Amino acid sequence: MSRTSPLTGIVLAGAAAIAFAANTAASPIAVDGGSTVLSYLALRSAVAVLLVLALLLLSQRSLRLAPRRRWAAFGVGTVMAAYSVALLSAIQYIPIALAVLIFYTFPILTTLYLWIRGQERATWLAGTALGLAFVGLVLALDLGDPSLDLRGIGLAALAALGITTVVLLNSRLVGAGDSRPVTLHMLSAATLVFVVVTATLGQFALPETTRGWWAFSTEPFFYAFAIITLFIAMSMLGPIRTSMTMNLEPVSSMVFGFVLLSQALSGLQILGAALVILAVLVIQRAKGQTRAPTRGEPT
Repeated sequence: MSRTSPLTGIVLAGAAAIAFAANTAASPIAVDGGSTVLSYLALRSAVAVLLVLALLLLSQRSLRLAPRRRWAAFGVGTVMAAYSVALLSAIQYIPIALAVLIFYTFPILTTLYLWIRGQERATWLAGTALGLAFVGLVLALDLGDPSLDLRGIGLAALAALGITTVVLLNSRLVGAGDSRPVTLHMLSAATLVFVVVTATLGQFALPETTRGWWAFSTEPFFYAFAIITLFIAMSMLGPIRTSMTMNLEPVSSMVFGFVLLSQALSGLQILGAALVILAVLVIQRAKGQTRAPTRGEPT
């Protein structure tokens, strides 16, 4: 690995974080333009599957998984579909920055689970970070605001629980192997779920406005770019440092929410968001110091 690889990896992981944030911010624009969350997700996932498949074929990687791992990957992909719907539905009710902030508490939820299971040792530093995250969430959510829609908070929390489940299961599923074939199977399962549910409910709808079409047509490429770039960054940095850099996504979501959706947070809410992001960084750094990175661990 060259000396510039870590810096290059950080830049790529940052680009992936911004692309993920842009993809999420485009969702309410497409929905306001006449589309639906399920239509948006179906198109996004289908394009991502095709591009990830092309990447694997070009790199001459085997796409095969043992039957047990293949079905496990399909199951995890179904959970991925569920949390994706929950997250993009949440931002129909609360500002995108708050939804993504709640979603990005999953490293903290993962840590709590591992503590309860006795798979990781609790430390005073991590405990302090958890307390900091709680205070930050209280400030960021501004629970006293009568305009705050509890449906959005509930859906974002459900999305956080969903990705926590995916992280825990996928870490065991991938093990020391290549994460990309597993990711391809997960994306394929999620795509199938989106297509079937969309067709069953009759929810497929195309945008009716120019702005809606812009968001609907560009978001799959933001998503696919983010996933592929994340693969490359993870190979350079490893999962721990990649995950830490990916905390740029909540910050980017605040910017996109303000620029594209005119969603501004108060100074106290921004302070709360900063505390949560700081807490997540501390948790991830503590995990990186206490164990060796697991290859293919998702972010």
